[in-house]
Amino acid sequence: MRLRHRLRLLFERATRAAALALIVLLIGHAIYSLRERPSLRADGAAVEEALARWSTSESPRRIHAALDSIPAPHIRDWIAAFPGAGTEASWDGRTPAPSAVSVEPVADPRKPSRVWVATQPGAQVELRDELGALDSTTAQGFGTVFVLPRLEGLLHASIDGNGLASNDLQDSVSIRSALVVAMAGWEGKFIAAALEERGWQVDARFAVAPSGDVEQGAGQVRLDTARYSFVVAVDSVIKRYADQLPRYVRRQGGGLIVLGEASSVPSLAPLLPARWGIPSRPTDFRPETAEDPRQSLALGDLYNLKDGAMVLETREDDVAVAGWRVGEGRVIQIGYLGTWRWRMAGLAEDAVEAHRLWWSALASGVAYAPRFDRRITGQVEPTPLATLVDRIGTPAPRELELAGVLDDPRLLPLLFGVLMGLLMLEWASRRLRGAG
Repeated sequence: MRLRHRLRLLFERATRAAALALIVLLIGHAIYSLRERPSLRADGAAVEEALARWSTSESPRRIHAALDSIPAPHIRDWIAAFPGAGTEASWDGRTPAPSAVSVEPVADPRKPSRVWVATQPGAQVELRDELGALDSTTAQGFGTVFVLPRLEGLLHASIDGNGLASNDLQDSVSIRSALVVAMAGWEGKFIAAALEERGWQVDARFAVAPSGDVEQGAGQVRLDTARYSFVVAVDSVIKRYADQLPRYVRRQGGGLIVLGEASSVPSLAPLLPARWGIPSRPTDFRPETAEDPRQSLALGDLYNLKDGAMVLETREDDVAVAGWRVGEGRVIQIGYLGTWRWRMAGLAEDAVEAHRLWWSALASGVAYAPRFDRRITGQVEPTPLATLVDRIGTPAPRELELAGVLDDPRLLPLLFGVLMGLLMLEWASRRLRGAG
């Protein structure tokens, strides 16, 4: 009997102590709530509405946004402004993959743009501008490159179906004419034709005799970037202008494309990225080479590349095209001979277009094209995740706080019920033992 009585007393004291502790907790929380501002949280689509409420009718001590995607710029900036008003701010949620988009103008008469998109391998990348969809692909490495026609307004990059990054062409380029210098023949003729078909204004000097040239473009040739964006040197005729080329390329930033026998002109050697080997014989264009027609062209391989030179194209183990910077300008050296044969082969329906695109890409790679600023059409977000982290910090789940737990209105009725239950248990125990 004494043992049972002692256990009953111990139970009554335990329930009384728990009830008193719970009362003290609730009173303390009430006092804390009067003295301290609450910690509030919002999730997903409710974040914007909560931000408006927190900025006006409520004054939280700390806010936490659980995001389900990259927020719009005004939402991000709204969250970032809270610390300046004395409210701590944090966020977490679904963290998208890092991404970035860059837009650059291409030195080309048709004014295309080169778009670089950085993202994780295997991501599905889709581009659109103000007029609609432009292009899409799957990233093979940590990004991909697009060359697009003229853009209209803001460019948006979508990664795996989520609209993440946007950018705008912030500058454009100004291009001049091109100068083609060669012996009168098929090579110079079709190089000039390919460039003209792309939209370049071409001046040409085709030598037919020591005392006479076929000229296209009025006036005496004086190499200057105010007139020419680049020069194409096809053969040894370029030595007529060899004394002007170093100043034009090194000091003024003019472009130079050298192919064929022009690589053997001694005065050009300091401007070239490599030495030119003995040319092979061309082979007949065959249906099996239609997909890679440059395999059939004669090639003098480029060797002894200088420091800073870059290999732009290879054929098997030989360097076919190389380039480098010389002072302010850029030079591309081509080992192929007779590229006109590719255009005239007729094996592929797009042979003329492919020849034109190849030469226009080389021209864009060296052309002197000074940039000028243009108006930005809208608010750009080229690196949305990096900008989000920079503005409001790294994602971090909200720490569990006592006040934060008790702020949940669903918990108060439960605590009150527990309190009343403890008091009733003590009362019942006292009545049953005759102490009530």
